[in-house]
Amino acid sequence: MTDSNLIFNLLTFDFSFGDRTMYFSKKDIGRCQVIHRSIFPEKIDSLFPGIKTNGTEKIYTTFTCPYEEFKPLSIRFETENSDFIKRYYNRQINHYFNDIGQIVKVGFIKENQVWVHSSNESNEQSDIYEKYSLKVQLKTVSDYPELLLSYDGRSKVLKRSAATLIREVSPTCFNWILSNGKLRKWEWMSEEEMPDYEQCFPVLNKKLQAALHIPVEPPDRDNRYPRYWEKINHFYNQFLNNDEFRNIIPLHDPGFLKVNPSRINKTSDESNQLLFGNGVGAVPKYGIRDLEPYKGSPYNNIHLFFILHKDDREHALRIKTYLEEGFHWFKGLYKYAHILFHTEQGFSIVFSNKDNPVQEIEEKLSNRVISPDVKYIAIYLTPYSKFEHDRHKREIYYKVKELLLKRRITSQFIDPAKLDEQGSNWVYSLPNIAVAILAKLDGIPWRLNTPVKNELIVGVGAFKQIEEGIQYIGSAFSFANNGKFNSFEYFMRDEVDILAGKIANAVRNYTVINNPPDRLIIHFYKCMSEKELKYIEDALHNLKVSMPVFIISINKTESEDIVAFDTGWKELMPLSGTFINIGNGKYLLFNNTRYSDDPISKSDGYPFPIKLAIDCTEKEQLNDARVIRELIDQAYQFSRMYWKSVRQQNLPVTIKYPEMVAQIAPHFDSGDIPSFGKSNLWFL
Repeated sequence: MTDSNLIFNLLTFDFSFGDRTMYFSKKDIGRCQVIHRSIFPEKIDSLFPGIKTNGTEKIYTTFTCPYEEFKPLSIRFETENSDFIKRYYNRQINHYFNDIGQIVKVGFIKENQVWVHSSNESNEQSDIYEKYSLKVQLKTVSDYPELLLSYDGRSKVLKRSAATLIREVSPTCFNWILSNGKLRKWEWMSEEEMPDYEQCFPVLNKKLQAALHIPVEPPDRDNRYPRYWEKINHFYNQFLNNDEFRNIIPLHDPGFLKVNPSRINKTSDESNQLLFGNGVGAVPKYGIRDLEPYKGSPYNNIHLFFILHKDDREHALRIKTYLEEGFHWFKGLYKYAHILFHTEQGFSIVFSNKDNPVQEIEEKLSNRVISPDVKYIAIYLTPYSKFEHDRHKREIYYKVKELLLKRRITSQFIDPAKLDEQGSNWVYSLPNIAVAILAKLDGIPWRLNTPVKNELIVGVGAFKQIEEGIQYIGSAFSFANNGKFNSFEYFMRDEVDILAGKIANAVRNYTVINNPPDRLIIHFYKCMSEKELKYIEDALHNLKVSMPVFIISINKTESEDIVAFDTGWKELMPLSGTFINIGNGKYLLFNNTRYSDDPISKSDGYPFPIKLAIDCTEKEQLNDARVIRELIDQAYQFSRMYWKSVRQQNLPVTIKYPEMVAQIAPHFDSGDIPSFGKSNLWFL
């Protein structure tokens, strides 16, 4: 790979207009845009003296269209409030696509998402639309204004109207609808005097999909880079690479922006190294097989038992055989993960009620003699897959997890239907199961091959429950810098003071055993607010500890964001460990298994990059390139500590593990995680 092969999904353009006259008023005439005080033009005081300081929250503009009672103001694009200029360009883009008959969905800050109909993919039930976002940003990675073009995947619009569907499903299942070529929220329809519901066609969402019993499509495991690249190039040539669009945004030739080599760097070679029992390796699935686990389970009295529906007896016997004796090239739990276990005759639990097994399982478990000298692990053969539409059936998974945790029993859930569906290919699931079981039994499959430092890493992640619309946080996931897991806590989104307290507790617990850490590194699932940081600083001050606090915001870049493509490799995914400075303390980091130009295994996947934003309570540390490189290296390494499978992940476990907990814990009846579960990786 050469640096010149990397290309952003960005198009640059010129401020070619010079000064433009735009028009503003304090009155709303109904055909103008609202301008919040945060994006007031720089010289707005010259039109309305004192408006920036007198508490005025909003004004109105027709932009370049003169209108009675609207006052003119000369706008210089190069020096103007950048957010105001973005708003102007977003409006121009919106008008362009509306004028050529395309469907446009407008976002919160007036950014545009264009929906392009795909006649080839549409069918009798639904119309398929390809979605593309266009965002304007100013001199972020170049010396010019930039247009970010991203491919956001597909949406389905049902061909049956709301007037027809309402006979089968509740209108509460509707969210976005397509009506007369416009995308609108369902709730907005009530504002019309006589809505024409026969012309309202709902966009398929999870709730509507479940109500209509439409099967859930499994996640796409194919390489998305070539498809994404093809899509944005096609969109560019179809809609943007013409004189009409250049009249409003004068795009540069020859298209997408090459990444400046000065912005590209790479994590250290050592970052790919993992420490196993008998040596160092880079790929977990080979390392644990050939070099053995770094550390086996500390328990030598392990009893493995099954919980299963009566129809799954044959499945349970097959799985037991696979775990004991092996299956194809998988040689069993002991030879693969050094887990020595016994299955006691008559201890396993067989239930009859598939739709409501929890009470039956609890009664039978209560009749078992649980020895304090034995470490138990349950294999639960779930009758329903994770894609099950019925919410009650999905809840069984969580209730059984909680039931076992209350008895200090960790568990591994297996979908028996996959044994039949996958046949001999099910062998590829066994290494993942083995690694997860080892971690749940307090073993260490592998660790980072890095010197132990006196620092503490805390991860904070979140998961939004779609049904309730509530966001929960799994937090204070505490790690040593070599990847050793300490403990975690869980709480709800708005409990910022509790978040700070949990982080302070992690520091206190670390300090009791070691000295106070030299630095605290927080991996956060979003940009941390000043309020959140202030709570954390106050909590640390109360502990009477002083140290730099680094905050690394870590976000996925699945869509609507900046990515990069390696046009020098046919699969287009940049080398693993590549990171790109995208301005304002932000970086793209590529985490994958491409270490050379050789082909990679499709099963390893082709993940998109993650986006890092780095901040610190001691700002001068942000000027130290060595420190920044070290922090990016560390985030990269933590993506290699995922013990739910042997596949490479792109998201560090400091974010991924809390997200996994937050996805499960809200379903627990107790409202909290049993104490046993706060120092155990039961959620893998």
